[in-house]
Amino acid sequence: MQQCFMFIDTGNGWTPVNDSTKDVAALDSFTIDWGSDGIDEQPEPAVMSFTLRDRTGRLAGQALTLAGMKVVVQFSNQPRWMDLSPTLGRWSDLRIPLATLHKTYSPDSPDSPATTIFAGTVSTGGSVEPSGDAWLISLSATSLMAVWKRLQSQGPTDAGSKWDGAHWIGTPADRLKELNRRAAAQGAPEAHLDGLPLPSSVAPYTASEHPSQLDLLHRLAAGPGLPQWHETYSGATSSLHPLCLTDQIAVHLTTDGKLSVLTNGETRKALDAGDIIASTSLTITEPITRVVINAKRVKSDNGKLSFDDVEITIGDQNRLPPQLTVTQKSHTLDSDMLAVDESGSVWNSGPVSTVSDTDRTNIAEWLETHDLRMVPKTVTFDSRRIDPARFPWAYVASPSGAFLIAKAKASILVGSDGRPAFTGPVMTIGGTLRYRWSAGTPTLTQEATITPLRPLLARQPTWSDLAKSTLEWRQIDMHICDLSMIQTID
Repeated sequence: MQQCFMFIDTGNGWTPVNDSTKDVAALDSFTIDWGSDGIDEQPEPAVMSFTLRDRTGRLAGQALTLAGMKVVVQFSNQPRWMDLSPTLGRWSDLRIPLATLHKTYSPDSPDSPATTIFAGTVSTGGSVEPSGDAWLISLSATSLMAVWKRLQSQGPTDAGSKWDGAHWIGTPADRLKELNRRAAAQGAPEAHLDGLPLPSSVAPYTASEHPSQLDLLHRLAAGPGLPQWHETYSGATSSLHPLCLTDQIAVHLTTDGKLSVLTNGETRKALDAGDIIASTSLTITEPITRVVINAKRVKSDNGKLSFDDVEITIGDQNRLPPQLTVTQKSHTLDSDMLAVDESGSVWNSGPVSTVSDTDRTNIAEWLETHDLRMVPKTVTFDSRRIDPARFPWAYVASPSGAFLIAKAKASILVGSDGRPAFTGPVMTIGGTLRYRWSAGTPTLTQEATITPLRPLLARQPTWSDLAKSTLEWRQIDMHICDLSMIQTID
């Protein structure tokens, strides 16, 4: 694979640490922990532990003042010829196989055509130790989402007596705008809805309550889409985006007989299980039988508003086997969404929100997918098997988007509903990235936490649907139960 590249900014602009001509320490290794360990928790800011090998001692001597230094880690993507030509000379002089051309590229700034794995700032602490004729500098950095977690101050207020000193008053759109304004003022990423609907109204907070901006964002958007908020990277910047667990993914059968999904405009053919280091043990998840949204109710006492919790419970609509529902287990979200108005005419700052029948059906189908699909306990992508230049989404500290795993031993397993117990769209929601040098070769791995996604099953495919394609039966390299996941035949 191509090498990973690190850029640092100590206040004088970006400097690549891989460029020996710059006389700056070289990237030796790093580990990045990101995302969440499961669907029942929101992601924490990513943390990168890394080691620099400093031959000159110049950076090692400044180690006490490196806290707050900006750090970006990338690996080269598929660069354009115009990005390569200044360093490689004329095309006619090259003796490099075209398929490996990208490995010769060394970006000189984070704004190059490369995939950003991580961006953040160096934390306090670390160590410096001698190693032969060099110095090893061990540091850690935290992603910029951490600023959202640190920001914790009074929100917008209203002088009206009915608010009784409350703050964070305003419409949901106003609240998001103010959160982004404060984040931008601190150099933190902005949050984008990506089409996620906000509630009609949100409850404010009492004068004694001061949640962090990250908690405010979670509670503002919490709803039937079951969003997790993840940080994604581009160049030297990042932004916050919702990952909605209830989204549907359509599985395609391609013209060469392979399963695929469409993710972010890209057709992703199923990864061969032989190329993935996956645990042979499959996780039998504890069944979740319902989703509970802890929303808000508004009341009035002598013209002053008060707010308390009210539960909105959404069940499986009898989609789960009865034995799984004997013991109720909830997936619970805390939300500022105003669901009940018992204030008379005192609350007049917007309508209440309701959960539609469509939302309830989507959640019921998600419960069915979560409880009746198995995933490996561990899945590891290794750059020696899966090239990061071809599959960059597998090696970043943010969700991968939907993908498929085919030809696994577990693919033959059939669930109680007649559908595959294993095969189907999945996505990474967290993991640990590791970069090491082994025998002079750089190696990048991602030990990922994955979750099953809800397949789009608007109609059941028939044999006649398959017969319309140009495929022969022997070209369809999958188990018979896998056919039930197909929604579109290309």
